This record gives sequence, structure tokens and C-alpha cells, in this order.
Amino acid sequence: MLKTLFVCDDSTGANASAILLNKLKLKTLSAINQSDLPDFSGYDSLAVSTDSRGVEGIVAKTRVLDVLRSFKNCEILVLNKRVDSTLRGNLGAELNAFKETFPNRKIAIVPAFPKSGRTCLNGQVYVNGVSLEKTDVAKDPKMPIDTADAYTLFKKQFEGSLANIYKEVYDDKEKLTKLVENVYQDFDGIIFDAETNEDVALISRVLAGLKYEIITVDPGVFTFYYTREKVREKLAKEKYLYLVGSVVDTTYKQLKYVRGKNTFKVIPLNPIDLLEEKNLISISKDVTEKIKNSTHTHIAISTFDLDNRIILDLFQIAKEKGIKVDNVSKIINLSLAKIAKYVLENAKIKGIFSSGGDTTLSFLLDNSAKGIELIDEVMPLCVYGKVVEGRFHGLPIITKGGMIGNEDAYLIISEYFEEEVR
Repeated sequence: MLKTLFVCDDSTGANASAILLNKLKLKTLSAINQSDLPDFSGYDSLAVSTDSRGVEGIVAKTRVLDVLRSFKNCEILVLNKRVDSTLRGNLGAELNAFKETFPNRKIAIVPAFPKSGRTCLNGQVYVNGVSLEKTDVAKDPKMPIDTADAYTLFKKQFEGSLANIYKEVYDDKEKLTKLVENVYQDFDGIIFDAETNEDVALISRVLAGLKYEIITVDPGVFTFYYTREKVREKLAKEKYLYLVGSVVDTTYKQLKYVRGKNTFKVIPLNPIDLLEEKNLISISKDVTEKIKNSTHTHIAISTFDLDNRIILDLFQIAKEKGIKVDNVSKIINLSLAKIAKYVLENAKIKGIFSSGGDTTLSFLLDNSAKGIELIDEVMPLCVYGKVVEGRFHGLPIITKGGMIGNEDAYLIISEYFEEEVR
């Protein structure tokens, strides 16, 4: 079974979209001739170029039909009509071929590729913040663009019905889901706003949870996220553990922001309990069971409760225990490290994130590691690498200071894990 079939109007677009699936460890073939396909039996995904961007609409539709008819009776998890990131080409004509061949599938159009500066807001498409019709693409000698309105561009040739859904409803996933369901009762397709990868991921999660089979229409990133959702049953077994020992305001805001996102779960720990070693086994077992039973991919264990934030009086605790103030935080971080060790030994964890230098050091030392092989920068002052030697040699790890990053730092980290650490 093909996981994803891309039908693209040119070969460079086919390559650009299909290569994204490598991040899901899917083996993908890009074919340059729709009438002479190579053997793709050993591949997970296939991208087919119809070389139809600059031809007459009827010719473009015919070429797309030739491809789709070959796959009409095949089991395909994700069916994609790849479009140019600046919406040039025979958008509606080629979409007509999809509607004709797969009349029971609904159409989802996301004309955005945020990391390439392509966004859509209120149905208008922008390139690096500039309205589409004001960019150089407007002067294209073969297919000039005279509007930034995605609906207008698709409806020039499309014979079905389309509707817009704007970003203003994205704050409530359940509300968005119900809206999408209602719109699909009356329309063949929906054009979705998207300014960020988070927007695209949200749209994908909503659509993957519906009863409808979907035709994805986009420059590539939406199809990547949607494919990821459709194969998530396999991927959901892989979880990422976040150790959050930092108690600074930045970390609090970052965790507060990410909690409630579909893929994140935050497990708060009482730092007072972490001061007593006798508590660690029961805490570790409880945390591990919560992680195993969770449907979330990213699990953060934190030394503070987001709903009842308490800053410990370290001086008072040190006085009561007759130890130095610095040792109080060291005990807490070491306890966090021991809990993480138990989780790693008893649950399937693909990678680990650590916030705060003391937390990271405690984890590495407690597991006899000798360092981190530095591989990449996730964001400024946040790095990815692999643990060197010790109990968890080769374990992917991301580290950052508690005060590093904007509000969405944990989302950026989670995307890095899912895209790069497979």
C-alpha cells in the first residue's frame, strides 16, 4: 500500500514535496514521466510529475486523469495534488481530475509553506509578508498572477464548490472540528488559512480525526503533517521525555503555553517529595505508568505545578535539613535524573530534553555519561546531540537553559524531535 501519492505539475515541485516524507522514514520515489512510471513496489510513497503547469487546462486535466486512473483501485493512505507555492498553474483544472476520479473524497487546500515564507491569512496568500499579486510572480510571462485571493485562483477552473475557513477559529480545536464537519456537508473543498507550521499541524490533526477521506492540496508541508497524522498509530509508540527542573518565569510561560496542545502532556512533581530518596521508587513508577498510558507524544515532568505554582524557600529548607542551600537544588535535580532513568529503562523513549544546566548535568552524571556529541542547533542557545558513553549512550538529547527561547520554544523543540529524531 502506498502511504502517499503526490501528483505534481512539475518535477522540482514533486521532489520538494516528496523529500519531506524522509523525515517520517518513508522511502519515496519521484517519477518524471506520468506515462512511463518506474517500478515503485519497494517504495512507501510516489511522486509523479505531469509537467502540466504551463499547458492548456484541458491538457493538464487529461494528464492528471491518466495518472489517477492508474491508481483508482489502489489502497492509498494520503492522496495529494501538489500545487506551486505561489499558486501558478492549472489549479482548478487539475483538481477537477481528482474530483472526477475520487468523487467521495473531500478536498483540503492549505496554500502555505511557512518556513519558506508562504502564508495564508483571511484567504489571502503572502510571500515573505508581501501580497502575492505584488511579488515577482505577478510578472511571470506564462502565468501572471493578478490576485492574492486563493479562492479566486482555484475557482478560475474548478467546477466544484469551495469555502474558506479563517485562522480566527483556530484557538479552539473542538470548535474548528465542528466547523470543518459542517462546511464539508455543503462544500467539496475548504481553503484553510495557515501562518505557521503549528497552524498546519492543527489542520492536519483535525482532518485526520474526521470520517472523510481527504485530498490534500498544498506545496508540501501540509501533506507531510497529514501523512504523519495518518501513520501516527505507529509513531505514537515513540515518546519524548522532557525534564524540566528550571523554575524561572520563562520556563513557566513556555510550559503554560504548550500544555493543552494536542501532542503535549505535563506531569507535575512536588519538589518537596523529591527531597526524600524513599519517595523516588513510587514516584518513578507512577510517572512511568502515566507515560505508558498517555496518548501524547511529548511528556514533560516538571518540578512545579502549572496550576499551583509554588516557589520553594530554599534557605528555610536548607536550615531545616542542616545542609547548604545549593545542595537542596542538587538533591531535587538528582531525584529528577533518577526518575528519568527509571522511565527510560521501563518505557519506550525516543529522545530526551533537559531544561536547565543543573538538571542536564545531574542526568548525565547519574547515568555515567561523559558528554554530549553536539550535532545541531535547534534554536539559538538550544542544541541537539547524543549522549556519549554511560547507561544511555547514543540517546538523542536536546538541552537549553531555562531562560532561553520564546513562548513557543517547546513546540519548536517538539517539531525538531519529530522531524529529525527518527
